[in-house]
Formats: sequence, C-alpha cells, structure tokens
Amino acid sequence: MVALQRHWENLQFEYIQEKYRPYKEVLRNTLPMAFRDYGYPFSTEDAIRFSDSMGSWKPFPDTVDALNELKKYTKIALITNTDDAIISETVKHLGVEFDAIVTAEQAGNYKPNRDGFHLALEKLGLDKSEILHAGFGFKYDVIPASELGIKTCWINRYGEVRPASVKETYLVGDMTTFTLLVKGLIQTYNKDDQNVPF
Repeated sequence: MVALQRHWENLQFEYIQEKYRPYKEVLRNTLPMAFRDYGYPFSTEDAIRFSDSMGSWKPFPDTVDALNELKKYTKIALITNTDDAIISETVKHLGVEFDAIVTAEQAGNYKPNRDGFHLALEKLGLDKSEILHAGFGFKYDVIPASELGIKTCWINRYGEVRPASVKETYLVGDMTTFTLLVKGLIQTYNKDDQNVPF
C-alpha cells in the first residue's frame, strides 16, 4: 500500500505542474492513473468520493495543539496545494485561526511553483528573512522555499531520506518538536533583545 501511495504522489507531482486545475479534478484524475498502474479495480464513483472527501480528512494528531501553541508566539500561515473551498472546510475542522491562507487556487499554481510563497509574503506583509517555512513535503516545500532564500524546517514524520541535494535549515520529526524548536529560538533571541532571524 505504501508503494501505491508513493506512486500516486509522484504521478500527482508531475500532473500538477502541467497547468493549474482545481484540486478535486487533480484527485479525480490521478487516483485512477495510480490504481490502473497497479492493476487495482476502481470506479468513477470511487474517484469522485475520494476527491469529495478531502475537506474532511483528519490532520495528524499533533497538528491542532501545535498550531494553537505556535499562535501564542508568532503568526502562522498556510500555503496549501488545495482550493479555497477545500481549505475552508479543513480549517473549520481544525478550529485554528490562521493569519493568512494561500491556496493553489489563489496563486494560480501548485507548489513547488513559487507563486504561493510570494503571495504569502505579500499577505503577511513580511520579508522572506522573517519567515520560517515548515512543511512535510520536501519537493513541495523545502526545495522552493530554500531556493527563494527562506529558512525551512522539514517535518520528516517517516524518517525519509532527503530526496535532493537541497538541505533544510532545521529538521524535526513532528509538529510537537517543531513547536519546541520555535519556542526555543524565540526565547534565545528574546534573551539577547534580538528579533528572531527566521
């Protein structure tokens, strides 16, 4: 099952770089490709049900507490490879208030395209030197942010091998540890009356 998931993720990565399509369409079109390649049965209804379910997908267990804790110390924003309607539904389930949300729909492109990062900086009114971009997807998050000169933290939940020569600024295994990292950075720089140089 892991091999199928990885194959689907790779297909999706290539597919979203062709041109912008609504994310439900991306899901509906790429899932059958992956199932077909593995010889698994599927129906059009299966693909539709899958794509329609995304807004109700559950976050990792540590995510909500970590985001709420981070909010006490800093602004938090999402740069997400979804549509406005999907992320609106997701945010309702999370119950977390973000300072900015940038979707692929707003940017007109999916990460790893840089448009979403530029739009996030604009919405937040911040310089790239003031941002720490954390992400689970190395190709989607760490590589483009690093190439823009933004500091990064790779949330490497499954202990994956780094898939490229680009290196993240920080590496943690989960959101709880990421929160501790951010709090430690803030306390260290506040002690010396300096701004945190994200």
